Amino acid sequence: MTITPEESEKPIDKKFRWEADLDGTSFELYIPKWRVPDPKPRLIHVTIDPYAGEYICRLSRIEADQSPEKRQRPIIAHLEYVAPKTETIQYKPDEGDDEDWEIGQPYIPTPMTFDESERLTMTVNWK
Repeated sequence: MTITPEESEKPIDKKFRWEADLDGTSFELYIPKWRVPDPKPRLIHVTIDPYAGEYICRLSRIEADQSPEKRQRPIIAHLEYVAPKTETIQYKPDEGDDEDWEIGQPYIPTPMTFDESERLTMTVNWK
């Protein structure tokens, strides 16, 4: 799915929230401001895939501050199931302290969760 920040972003504390309507169900994605490239991309493209267990290289807050150009790299996050909601399932990144997560806890529409899978992989590409 492709989301245009100019139309849908809302700043929340230290994060930006992107929201898209997927067949009547809201998809919400929170990304810490330290992880968003500057200037802010015109589009983001989000994919959700079954968890395959590949190693992923995360960008730390310190590294993002020291080398801002690295914020252009895609975000790849392995997610763990948290709880079902009305039409979505809440997930959270599977490693580290929540202050260091590259994304917040997304609420993913149930049909996109591969039968409510316990683990998923999300990729965010900046466009």
